[in-house]
Amino acid sequence: MKISEKKGTLTIVDFNELDACKIASKIERDGITFYQNLIEKVADTGARERLCFLLGEEKKHLAFFEEWLNQAAQTREDNFEEDDLLSYMDYGIFQPYQRMGEMKDLIDDVAKALDLGVIIEDRTVKFYEACKEKVSSKKTKKQLGDIIAEEEKHKALLEALIASQ
Repeated sequence: MKISEKKGTLTIVDFNELDACKIASKIERDGITFYQNLIEKVADTGARERLCFLLGEEKKHLAFFEEWLNQAAQTREDNFEEDDLLSYMDYGIFQPYQRMGEMKDLIDDVAKALDLGVIIEDRTVKFYEACKEKVSSKKTKKQLGDIIAEEEKHKALLEALIASQ
């Protein structure tokens, strides 16, 4: 599977559900790490509650993608180990840093971290929309649509947090 971004649009060539599940799971695991680290840095109780909500949402999404991954693995041959696939991918599309641990310095600046969160949520939506166009299962399409709507709400929630600072 090859993914490219041009003028804000993601294009997927040679779509593979198994690879898409692995990438989506990685995106959600990174989101969990991001929100866990950010929660530790935020003093405002209301903001912490919203970030805890977002953390819970990422965990819920991860569970969906892991279930989808298990189903896809039963029907398709896996050509890549997850680490091989993810190192092969262009990290710049999904995350500005190759390892979420590299963001620790940025997370010390909550305003910059929230800005980054908006960017990541936006890119996540674009990836999930591209996947939704390619999947064959109507049920999976609907579930991806639901997750896309939730990710868009996450982006709006982060933008509201930024505006309230």
